[in-house]
Amino acid sequence: MRTLSAIIAASLLAVSGLAMAQDLPQTAATSGKSRAEVLADLEMFQRAGLGLLPSPVGYVESEHTNEYRKAYSEYQRLLASPAYTAAVAKYESRSASRLASK
Repeated sequence: MRTLSAIIAASLLAVSGLAMAQDLPQTAATSGKSRAEVLADLEMFQRAGLGLLPSPVGYVESEHTNEYRKAYSEYQRLLASPAYTAAVAKYESRSASRLASK
């Protein structure tokens, strides 16, 4: 009887696992940005000081602080500046050199 229960339980787990796997998207989601662009964006985020701000319990409160608004403004400025373009180029060249060395 225990063996039968174990077999039934294992079968149910396997079937439920297959059902959940079918719900997952079959292709990877794309953000429309290259790896170099994402890394450059992160660099600008850090440079602006947004990564240094404490994370409060509620995100809504943090967006209303003067410190956050100044850092976010600097982040937006950096994204539109030549520094962002230079950072993208830097990360693209690193990626290309890694591929060439393989």
